[in-house]
Amino acid sequence: MKESMELLGICQTRFLNRLNEWRWEQRKAAIGFPFDDNLSPLQTCSLIVDKQPPQVIKTQSKFSTTVRYLLGEKVAPGKPVLVKAQIINEMQARNLANVHGDNVGELINNSAVLEHNAATKSTCSNFRNMSIKKIKRADRKGSESVTEEKFALLFSSEINITGCETPYRIQVISQPVVVIVHGSQDNNAVATIIWDCAFSERDRIPFVVPDRVPWRMMYTTLNSKFTSEVGTQHNLDQYNQHFLAQKVFDKPDFNEDFSNMMVSWAQFNKEVLPGRPFTFWQWFEGVMELTKKHLKSYWSEGLIFGFIGKQHLHLILKDRPNGTFLLRFSDSEIGGITIAYVSATENGGQKIQNIQPFTKRDLEIRGLGDRIRDIDHITYLYPEFPKHDVFRKFYTGNGCPAQKQSYGLSLGKESESKKTNLFFCGLKQSLHCPPTRVTSLCLSNLKSACKDLFITK
Repeated sequence: MKESMELLGICQTRFLNRLNEWRWEQRKAAIGFPFDDNLSPLQTCSLIVDKQPPQVIKTQSKFSTTVRYLLGEKVAPGKPVLVKAQIINEMQARNLANVHGDNVGELINNSAVLEHNAATKSTCSNFRNMSIKKIKRADRKGSESVTEEKFALLFSSEINITGCETPYRIQVISQPVVVIVHGSQDNNAVATIIWDCAFSERDRIPFVVPDRVPWRMMYTTLNSKFTSEVGTQHNLDQYNQHFLAQKVFDKPDFNEDFSNMMVSWAQFNKEVLPGRPFTFWQWFEGVMELTKKHLKSYWSEGLIFGFIGKQHLHLILKDRPNGTFLLRFSDSEIGGITIAYVSATENGGQKIQNIQPFTKRDLEIRGLGDRIRDIDHITYLYPEFPKHDVFRKFYTGNGCPAQKQSYGLSLGKESESKKTNLFFCGLKQSLHCPPTRVTSLCLSNLKSACKDLFITK
């Protein structure tokens, strides 16, 4: 509804601006200036897309959309008015006068009658069970992928108005859509739509968008998308913002303000992150999905620190008591959350350790609260909240720890390639869970983490 009202407001503003121009031109005609008294161009602005189609559409999948005619009460009675839809590409969207019947795709259920609802005083065409059977793609430029190509739905009709002798044509296009043929393309298609919706100008040439935008605009977009998708009021904070900037710009040691640095579309979702097989958006979207499905309550209550770099992590944990921990999103894989905690070294010092990330699959098997309860050597949520006081409401069962799950420890990039098969566990209940591999953790380091230790070959 909010979106519809905004679109209606835009339509009204444009209509009034053009009407004022028409009146001014009419006035100037008295002194010889040229004047076109044709009001048809104003009438054609009266059709709007009331309910937009999904902006990522998979072929053969059904969807719906609605268009509204703002002058519905003026439609002449008699033959029903039929609104037709067709899919158009970017070049056609720039030249709507010459589209006609030149289709670039086949739309199923692409026509609907314009119906007037006396109760709501609205006149709409409801397109139900629409689908794109096939699509004809344009020649791609350079490294452009199919998920970067934008289309739109064009709705058109001929209207007879009471008191007018001749019908006039009305038409309107939807917001840009990306057409995919496989679910694996959805992530990249969503990135295209986000960039388009966030950074396009109001009266642009279809579907022109800038290639680079200031980081402050990008961060605002990421925060808005994250909170709306997760369904939370808890925003990303300044620490999250700074780490995300370090990530997208590949500047882990940069501690200045990123606000005015320009981030490109390629950095957002075309180039993979250094040392990773995925793009910035793919990584961010994975975290967003994990939080939405498994961590919403934890995030909303401020229990997850979230996006934080290892330098900042060590800075805030270095002087904390042993057992202090925080929850951070993994920066090494898509859709993971890990526990970073302070532990003792053999010589009486301290070190920061990270448990191998929990993924969607892990949290489907056992929730985060229970996993935190399982680990005896993490005791205080940063800065100093007793973990049972904070997380007890997330525990399941009778409140007593089950047979301890075995959670692997990761000690950094230099250790990740060794993949040493070490496991640690405690035995307190009958619930069985297979141990998780611990990467690059030597026997001496494990002694401080647990009492029972075994090695698998």
